[in-house]
Amino acid sequence: MKRLVSLLLSCLLLSSCGTIVTPAKTPPEHLVSEAPPAQVLPAPGEMPELLPDSQEAGGENASEPSPEEGGGTPVETLPEPQRVVDPTRPMVALTFDDGPHAVYTDQILDILEEHGAVATFFEVARNLPKAPEAVRRAADMGCEIGSHSYRHANLGKMDQAAQQADQAAADALFQEVLGTTPALLRPPYGSMNKTLKTTSGRSIVTWSIDTEDWRSKDADKVVTGVENAGNLDGQVILLHSIYESTVAATEVLVPWLLEQGYQLVTVSELIQLRFGDEVEPNRTYNYDYFASRCRPCLRRRCPPPRERQATDGCFTPLPCCDRLVPR
Repeated sequence: MKRLVSLLLSCLLLSSCGTIVTPAKTPPEHLVSEAPPAQVLPAPGEMPELLPDSQEAGGENASEPSPEEGGGTPVETLPEPQRVVDPTRPMVALTFDDGPHAVYTDQILDILEEHGAVATFFEVARNLPKAPEAVRRAADMGCEIGSHSYRHANLGKMDQAAQQADQAAADALFQEVLGTTPALLRPPYGSMNKTLKTTSGRSIVTWSIDTEDWRSKDADKVVTGVENAGNLDGQVILLHSIYESTVAATEVLVPWLLEQGYQLVTVSELIQLRFGDEVEPNRTYNYDYFASRCRPCLRRRCPPPRERQATDGCFTPLPCCDRLVPR
């Protein structure tokens, strides 16, 4: 009786297991690989019906085993083309203070991304939790992230202990959001003292053109001010990412600057590629640095944009300092 029961159970097991009666052969070693933990393949029933073009018959990778077959890893997409900055051509750095803003920062990034441009954002650290994804997006786009202090306090009126406490609080938030701390510091109001300049351990950056967008909150005035500022090569333009009017001004300025032949770069790229200089800690890059370098070259100015012919070549190299300047 026991033998009969065992025989019946064996039959039931065989029928439930399908028709597999022989063990699978061990695949060759070159087809055996372990997928990385994060790359979990879908279940067989969820597999796409078509393979990528490169793995179709006759494709470049036709001879390679597909991930479904247990060999190799999924085909990686090609990286985005890298920006190329030509140090012989004019360049300008747009900078945005006081953010990030929950809405306007992303709108500014949309404009920059549309035109393949970058900028430098000096963020107030306590604002980072309001829009952390926007800050990470800016960094991923190649924009530069600098510190604008923890709470927009006047660092020039602080002693060293207070400055270091502010910086430590700011660094903690930057580390949390970006996994790193900024190398650049723009002190609020451009206010600094000797202690900040020599002990912050940061490169202190101000600006050379103040659009006063914070005062006017008028996009047309901001645009006109930049258009009439003359030669912008090597200049650092101050804007603020917390005003809707600044977003509107940026939407006009970015394509206009590119049409004028300027490359839009980060502050560090400007220092390194335009001036052939180094971005160093405990060093100040201010109005005198950006606006006064090679000042003899800046005496001749372009006509106002609205009076300039589209075919005019505004920029001509002058031998005095090998900068491209208006004729």
